[in-house]
Amino acid sequence: MKQLKTVFSFEFLGYAKRKSFIGLTLVMILIVAGVLSWGRISEIFKQPAGPEEPGTPAPAAKVALLDDAEGAAGDAAFYNAAYANQGFEFVAVNLTKQEAEQAVTNNEYDSAIVLTGPLTYTRIVRTLGLYDEFAQRFNETMLYHYRAAALQDHGVDQTQAQALLGAAVKGDVRFTAEGKSQEQSFIYTYVLIFMLYFAIMMYGQFVSASVATEKSTRAMELLITSSRPTSLMFGKVLGTGFAGFVQMVLILGSAFVFYHFNKGYYTDSYVINSLFSMPVSILLYTVLFFILGFFLYAFLYASLASLVSRMEELGTAVMPVTMLFILAFVVSMISMGSGNVDSLLMRVCSYVPFTSPMVMFARIAMGEVMPLEIIASVAILFLSTVVVGVLAAKIYRLGVLMYGTPPKPSNIIKMLRNKS
Repeated sequence: MKQLKTVFSFEFLGYAKRKSFIGLTLVMILIVAGVLSWGRISEIFKQPAGPEEPGTPAPAAKVALLDDAEGAAGDAAFYNAAYANQGFEFVAVNLTKQEAEQAVTNNEYDSAIVLTGPLTYTRIVRTLGLYDEFAQRFNETMLYHYRAAALQDHGVDQTQAQALLGAAVKGDVRFTAEGKSQEQSFIYTYVLIFMLYFAIMMYGQFVSASVATEKSTRAMELLITSSRPTSLMFGKVLGTGFAGFVQMVLILGSAFVFYHFNKGYYTDSYVINSLFSMPVSILLYTVLFFILGFFLYAFLYASLASLVSRMEELGTAVMPVTMLFILAFVVSMISMGSGNVDSLLMRVCSYVPFTSPMVMFARIAMGEVMPLEIIASVAILFLSTVVVGVLAAKIYRLGVLMYGTPPKPSNIIKMLRNKS
């Protein structure tokens, strides 16, 4: 136990004192601070409004409106009323379609609408934005105008027509005790899955790189004489894992601090508010699956790294484990993107220890999972981590003093049998 504590302290302090580790942590905190404080920062550097026109709104985008068909809805006043305070100003013009296109090209208008029928039109633009919502609203407004005119033709006066067309359905969603909204939970689940992926992958490979470096420089031979191999391996894994946990807590903690400090600037930001409105239980599951997932993969990385003699061989040796973890990440992300996180594939992967740290986490955050399923998945993952840790310790003990070509899997199994 004393040797384990010594190796743990050495590994953890090695990361804590490393300039690259401290620098990366500070850079990530600064990035988080900058992103979440951007509203406050931009307000400081914003030019104050002139004394004559304080808070002058941005000029409205001018839209040329052409009536190119008899009976078409070409009333600019109607569209201006419908688009009140939406940042658009409709201007009725007597131009041909070609002249309107040239006017848009010359920046005389931001865009042009050519009405070709009661329910048809052509929109002329220079560039169409990625999240352009103009067309949807214009279609609804044009349809409203068409239906109002049709109702009046059938003897319904304008007031009644407006009341009928303006009627709206109001629905309320009531969740069960365990219910959740995938639309809201998707954002923070997406971010946390990425964090789990990078944290487990990065720190797992740190463990393998540390083992391979010590072995390639023959430092392992000196360490083995003063410490037991199992103490070396478990000390490295625990020290590296704790360093990663501390770094993750510092980054996430700074994010919550800067969010609450600048919360007033994000009252209208659905993405930011959704990200920081995650339940506490989700954060606890994040910690749980990070710890179990890290130890499972770190044990594998350490055992495989102990079999290589040169750093150049490390990538090839750990490639199967890396690909397995990437597969778990891809399965989780594809299922989250489709919204079907409770598919047969996801349910099966929830109980496979190499995929469950991310797959079960995604199901808990976005799907419908019974408590017994969570208990079973975590229990399997925990027991698998213990078993993998025991086997990894045996492989590590055999491999740290083994040089030359890495042994084949069949040879490793034979050596383990003979050792036992």
